[in-house]
Amino acid sequence: MLCFLFLKGLVILMSAPVYKPEEYFLTEEEPIRYKYLTYLKDLFAQNWLLLAAWLGSALLMAILCWIYAEPVELALLYLAITAFFMFVYLGFYLRRLHTIKHLLAGDVFDPEKYPRSLQSCAEKMEELNQKMISTSSSAKKEQTDLENYFSLWAHQIKLPLAAMELQLQLENPDREELIRCEKRIARDVSQAMIYVRLDGSDYRIQNVNLESVIRPLIRENASSFIHRHITIDCDFDQGVVCTDRKWIGYVIEQLLSNALKYTPDFSTLTIKTTATTFSILDEGCGIAKEDLPRIYEKGFTGKNGHNNLTASSGFGLYLSDEICHRLGCTLKIENRKDLPEGKTGVIASIEFPPALYFKD
Repeated sequence: MLCFLFLKGLVILMSAPVYKPEEYFLTEEEPIRYKYLTYLKDLFAQNWLLLAAWLGSALLMAILCWIYAEPVELALLYLAITAFFMFVYLGFYLRRLHTIKHLLAGDVFDPEKYPRSLQSCAEKMEELNQKMISTSSSAKKEQTDLENYFSLWAHQIKLPLAAMELQLQLENPDREELIRCEKRIARDVSQAMIYVRLDGSDYRIQNVNLESVIRPLIRENASSFIHRHITIDCDFDQGVVCTDRKWIGYVIEQLLSNALKYTPDFSTLTIKTTATTFSILDEGCGIAKEDLPRIYEKGFTGKNGHNNLTASSGFGLYLSDEICHRLGCTLKIENRKDLPEGKTGVIASIEFPPALYFKD
């Protein structure tokens, strides 16, 4: 009978709920003392059934001893033995909590010092903490880049706005100059929209005839070509490529704008397309050899930009290269080697991927 009651009490004791101290990790709003006292309160509050079963079994043992005329010392011995096991059980978790309390208060994080059952949890917390720091740092950098870009964008757009304002103050404003300023503002606004939406998912891959993309861009810049006496030599192949019409249109527009920007008056621009490539060749000032590896860097203007030959933001080729990368294209810009000695120029080309590239 005594053994039966002892085993019954032991089963009740060991069937108590297991507490997980990791549920009591600190938050910024709660001090350590508050967490510690809260743990103790919850520990005893949620174990009331265990305590009640222990006292009830002790009382039952005393009653049985009285009925069967057994020595009362047996009930006291039972009470002492079960109390020992129960306090060992509760003290084990109290000791673990005490250790964790001091670890949480420390300045140096070391998962090895945590109890073995909590090491994986502590390591996961450290991993999440590092990811949070990295994400926060990345978000701050993106925010800073965005602010820097729009500061530069606002500075650049002031020039055409000021030119338009001066023209409008004249009795007979130059209509062609107003159109050029308006187109420059439109390009700057379009570039800002592209920059903001670059990391989005607004891509629609379809079969695109490059000629249908290029000709409207040539017509939009026709006044500049005529004003500067620049000849356009087009060699269109009727091949169709798989790409996004809107985004690749921006890239081609940027390359055409650069070619027009750096090409002198009375020269020739050559535009070629094949079934897989687009290329534009100019007869401009070329690119300094030391600048070629850096032309796709964000904000890089190079030697020509520093010499103030043209207004350059250093974002056009950066955005073009990023778009091409997302579309699976290869953008290549290099100095021409097919011109007579003494002449310079640049060839910018886009190589499109095969249609199978976009199939799952």
